[in-house]
Amino acid sequence: MTKNLLDDLTELLATEEEFVADGVILRNKVVEAALAMNWQFLELLMRSPRIKTHFFIEVSGILVFDKVKFRDFISHKSFLPDSYTAFRNRIGLTDEHDNHLSCSQNVVLTWAHKDCVLEGGMTKEDRGRDEVFWNTILSPDQITRLYEPKVLTGWERWSYSEENGVVRQSLPEVNEDDNLLIKGNNLLALHSLTARYAGKVKLIYIDPPYNTGNDGFKYNDSFNHCSWLTFMQNRLEVAKILLSRDGIIVVQINDKEQAYLKVLMDEIYDKNYRATVAVKMSHLSGVKMSHKHRKIPKTIEYLHIYSSFRGPITIRPQYVETSWEDAFNRYQSYIVKPDDDPDDFKKWVAIPLREAIKKAKIIPSDIEAKQRFLMSNSECIFRTAVNRSKQYPKEPKNSFLKINNVFVYNGEEVEIASNKIREINGVPKPVSIVGDIWTDIGINNVFQEGGKDIVLRFGKKPEMLLERIIRMFTDEGDLVLDFFAGTGTTAAVAHKLRRRWIAIEQLDDHIDQILRRMKGVINGDQTGISKSASWKFGGAFFYTELAEFNLAISKRIELATNYDELVSIKNEMKNTGFLRYNVDLDSFDLEELKNLSLEESKNVLRDCLDANHLYINLNSIEDEKFQISHEDIRMNQSFYST
Repeated sequence: MTKNLLDDLTELLATEEEFVADGVILRNKVVEAALAMNWQFLELLMRSPRIKTHFFIEVSGILVFDKVKFRDFISHKSFLPDSYTAFRNRIGLTDEHDNHLSCSQNVVLTWAHKDCVLEGGMTKEDRGRDEVFWNTILSPDQITRLYEPKVLTGWERWSYSEENGVVRQSLPEVNEDDNLLIKGNNLLALHSLTARYAGKVKLIYIDPPYNTGNDGFKYNDSFNHCSWLTFMQNRLEVAKILLSRDGIIVVQINDKEQAYLKVLMDEIYDKNYRATVAVKMSHLSGVKMSHKHRKIPKTIEYLHIYSSFRGPITIRPQYVETSWEDAFNRYQSYIVKPDDDPDDFKKWVAIPLREAIKKAKIIPSDIEAKQRFLMSNSECIFRTAVNRSKQYPKEPKNSFLKINNVFVYNGEEVEIASNKIREINGVPKPVSIVGDIWTDIGINNVFQEGGKDIVLRFGKKPEMLLERIIRMFTDEGDLVLDFFAGTGTTAAVAHKLRRRWIAIEQLDDHIDQILRRMKGVINGDQTGISKSASWKFGGAFFYTELAEFNLAISKRIELATNYDELVSIKNEMKNTGFLRYNVDLDSFDLEELKNLSLEESKNVLRDCLDANHLYINLNSIEDEKFQISHEDIRMNQSFYST
């Protein structure tokens, strides 16, 4: 029966030119038509009673095409005469049923807790629990108020004053041009930002925990693999909502999780993958060299780059300084232009570059004089190259032509050296374009950037790295977001480059450093990229915090030094704290806690709190028990009123 059915199907498809080429059935074309439920294709199949009976079923008097059954049948090896083995004649990954993954609609990266939310709050740098931060993993049925906009409190605005430098101002309305530093859990802050900034962020750069177990950045960087993926997924999904239609997200990571991260981002960002850049982030020295006999020393990290849509994106090419020899080793010709009319290309004459140098009476051993001549005459130094998509005339010989604004010499395009010269810190230099391997990022003096008070030497990213990323994907005035702000490098660089910025951070120590750093930038900080950005001083930013509720109780639990303090907190939780739905503190025997260590007792109490109420939701802003000030109410109305 199978052979007869194959014969019937083959003969039927052969009647339509669309599905046949050189006498061979175009299987991919057939599968595409079947999965698209093309009505003309279905009509064709129904001409054969046998095929109609085999692939169509009747449901309530209506014939329904079983496209999955048809796809599996046509994908079978016996359908094609050149299938000599059990493997198909297509290259690709297959699932456990030997179906090509490209034929499946359900191929995704899966892991434990993927359908959950990892709240991941953290306020203490050296927290050592096995869980992630304040690790609360919530299933969908537990999430009730977690993603609602939060109350923002503690508003400050810092700006530049000609008389006093950086000063704290009275609070005006929040507008679209304002920069913003937010303290609090970044997942919840991101969801709060969607009310105002959905579809408005041009560039997101993040440097998340790498899941290494020994990150010097002082985040608790020891997630297990599944928790880390859930943690990242939750944040990358809401980040996508914030990106503008032409927005770009750049995630920096090392090799521990970069492969899984890329697959995860393929799924979330609809495979709008743009590039992966390898960045040299350390030197071949130090502790890593003590293990050189057992493993290859690591020096690089990765930037995974995705866009928010599939169409073409705009990239501003970046250039790096190089030597004349490296940039122009093939530029060995020189144009002699007439003094009376140098723009008349018909009078140009080409001579060897060495002859031009000799005519300028430059001694070959005088390297400095030669370099000055080359740079000052770069608009006359050239090479030619074949343009394979163009056919240029080769006659008249040794004459310059201008065709469609392109200079041509002996049938080849003329490439002028001056087009590969750019200003570096205000000085013209030979350059080469930056590709996807960056080995020139300055990493030696990162600890000095932002001032001596901005520590975390091994966590700070170089300002030069952020400068390149921001220049590559944004223009002045565009909005840049970093929700793992750390020591504020992204905010500092964006400010110096005259971009708008939003930074989110939750660690007290990091917030203190960002505040100091950004005040320094406004006041005229000259470290990092200040010179290349021609940065002087100026600008302003708002600082605000997610208003805490259950998180404040968690902090008190963390700071408790004895069981009596825990008893007092427990009694307060009963009256004022939002507890998990399945917790009854009346039946809670605190005497049993004394059988546990103090740290274990803290964990028990902390786990009674409902993660939906770590912060105060906006719709509760006027609830008297939260005591939100009139000033904060006014600022929240200003922020959320767009």
